Amino acid sequence: MADPVFSSKTRQLKDNLQFRWLFAGNTALFFGFFGTMLLRSLLVWDITGDEMALAAINLLAAIGMFTTSLVSGALIDRHERKRFLVLAQLTIVAAEAMILLLLVIGKINYTALMLSAAAASVAFPFIMPSRTAMLVSAVERSVLARATALMSAGVNAARMISPAVIGVLADSQGFVFCYVVVLSLHSLSLLCTFSLQRSPPPDVHRDSLLREMLTGFTYILRHRSLGLCILFGMLPLLIVIPLQQLLVVFVDDIWQAGGSGLGIMLAATGVGGVAGSLAMTLVPDRSLVAPMLVGTFGVGAVLLLFGHIPMFALAVVAVFIVYAASVLTQTAVQVAVQFMAEDFVRGRVTTIMMTSISIAPMGTMLLAYGTRQLGAAWAITWSGAALLVATGLFWALLPAFRSIDAVCSRAAGQPERSALVDNPDRHM
Repeated sequence: MADPVFSSKTRQLKDNLQFRWLFAGNTALFFGFFGTMLLRSLLVWDITGDEMALAAINLLAAIGMFTTSLVSGALIDRHERKRFLVLAQLTIVAAEAMILLLLVIGKINYTALMLSAAAASVAFPFIMPSRTAMLVSAVERSVLARATALMSAGVNAARMISPAVIGVLADSQGFVFCYVVVLSLHSLSLLCTFSLQRSPPPDVHRDSLLREMLTGFTYILRHRSLGLCILFGMLPLLIVIPLQQLLVVFVDDIWQAGGSGLGIMLAATGVGGVAGSLAMTLVPDRSLVAPMLVGTFGVGAVLLLFGHIPMFALAVVAVFIVYAASVLTQTAVQVAVQFMAEDFVRGRVTTIMMTSISIAPMGTMLLAYGTRQLGAAWAITWSGAALLVATGLFWALLPAFRSIDAVCSRAAGQPERSALVDNPDRHM
């Protein structure tokens, strides 16, 4: 028999037109985004044949996203959110239309691809925080966790399906056809955005833009449970993102599975991500700390054994579990952050969380060094052990982390500029 509470909450989201437009637009956006990432890499390699050219375009995108994130949150908190969402998506559509036109007339070049990457990196720091703020306004707090989990499931489905499909189409139909597909997806997402209701910022006193940018950081520092939640969310990312980037090394060194094995492993990460997102819809509403801890401990425990699994098929199952557990943690963190962050600072908190995630690839250097010194198997084992120790220390030594559920419960019923601003959580 179906759980009546689960069915009621699912029906709430199904009947919520604003959520349906947000979900459809976000899913279409990421199907286009992940397809574009693959196409851009293929085109850069086809044009230049230079690994450094690939690195340079990715570095440009990272710098653009990081720099824009410093100011986008404050702007989103000051102005109507739908307007930013439309302008940012129009920027992406225009950039992809330019690439399509150059492909049709046979004038595609590396500079144009760099400009396209720069446009997307500037647009995305406005898109995701705006969508997050609009999602929180669109749904009841009682279904926010389920809504966030479904949005995450759409993103992970796009991560899993879009590159595989676009890769096949690029080989069989060519780049022009593929850019028509991704441009259609971005245009569909834009049409969904036009259908959304306006989302004005809260009516509170405003300071200068620079002061409000700094307010986002001071807000997180004053609200220790919020800051520790964001910090805790980085722990598994410091391993799972580097693991994905170096997965080819593990597949080759440990299981000698070749290119086909790498493809299977990457597919398992995507399927695991979808499973982890959907698992969050089954988590009881009373706790967000529990799925954070279960997910992170699950990642660490599996990584202890990962490099020593003798059979490749079992290793694929292990990767599935690692990425399902990691996404479960990330989804719980996102929900907790949205509960604890008040609307007048929501854009800034979301962009700071995005900026903190960009630090995670630094772990790639550490994991690569460990692989060189210890071998792939033991490098990932020690990484898992470090994650388990760090998770245990968070729980044992930081009362503000343990009180996240209590802070979320208090915040759920408080008005704007609530007592949290003047009486932040003092636990440490």
